[in-house]
Amino acid sequence: MRDFPLVSIVVLNWNGERVIRSSLDSIRKLDYPNKEVIVVDNGSKDTSVDIIRKEYREFRLIENLKNLGFSAGMNVGIKESRGGLILLHNNDAFSHPTSLSQMVNTILSRTKIGIVGGLILYHEPNDVIWSFGGKLDVLTGTIWSDGLGQKFYAGKNLKENEVTDIDYLSGCVLLIKREVVQRIGLLDEESAVSGQDLDWCFKARRAGFECVLNPSAKIWHIGSYSLRHMPLRSYALRQESDFRVIMLHFPLIPMFSALLFQLLVTPIFELLFFGQSDVALRSRLKSRLYGFCENLKNVRNLLSRRRQIAKLGVLRFKVRTFELLMFTIFRVSSKEFYMGRFLKRVE
Repeated sequence: MRDFPLVSIVVLNWNGERVIRSSLDSIRKLDYPNKEVIVVDNGSKDTSVDIIRKEYREFRLIENLKNLGFSAGMNVGIKESRGGLILLHNNDAFSHPTSLSQMVNTILSRTKIGIVGGLILYHEPNDVIWSFGGKLDVLTGTIWSDGLGQKFYAGKNLKENEVTDIDYLSGCVLLIKREVVQRIGLLDEESAVSGQDLDWCFKARRAGFECVLNPSAKIWHIGSYSLRHMPLRSYALRQESDFRVIMLHFPLIPMFSALLFQLLVTPIFELLFFGQSDVALRSRLKSRLYGFCENLKNVRNLLSRRRQIAKLGVLRFKVRTFELLMFTIFRVSSKEFYMGRFLKRVE
């Protein structure tokens, strides 16, 4: 198996009885020949553990006594894994049979490549892009998925075999070398429900590794399955995690600019231009202020972590304000922006 290094696939599950079969079935169908599958359950209260135990006996099941959160739950599986390559896999993600082989080929093609992701499409409709790689504008602190909401056309979207002009890759399905984990550490367990993928990719880039997207590796994703019934809590936790990333990684002057923009401007933009009405404006402002203050409470710890992270190396940010403007215009004006209501259905 020298040409096929062992890949440890770590799947995190929490109350995923409606999606876990489809996710694990897609992993079963992966054509990569040398893999182990570790399913970590985060204290589920539904029938998903029984499903995994009875129907997927060839997979290793680790049962946490309680919900440890995304990072700590995934870290349990990473610590127990044996492979030189590790694939993080959400329980509401469904991988194309060739996707892992495609990502492995990419990550082995150059020594400097440390993390590889794929083209992530919505589960329904399944020809709409969820993420073509993550981007971040350092002046406003705005984080978005490239291509989000656009129809996927193979001839148009797959002009390049490899995409490198990205800032981070989604942790939905992400392949990383073990040597990168050993260099930068495990997932940040102090980030609540998001931001772990940004933090990992930023640390990897600081350490001299490349983060690359292979658009030939296709994944379908329902998105926020575990939290979709708690929109306000989900929103608040995301803001807290995003503020943490800004405070840990941004240079000082852009950090203040980004914090101000995220606190006061972004909530209004979300409602006026993006039509996101699941959380009211007042609640959005309160959630962002709460998330900001929660990070301020831990400022000593943040400063200590910031100094440790800086030792990994310098992180080069791009100013993507114009790209952000173009993305906003697309969302506001395009009749081909596919998001929202009908994407909430789960089959």
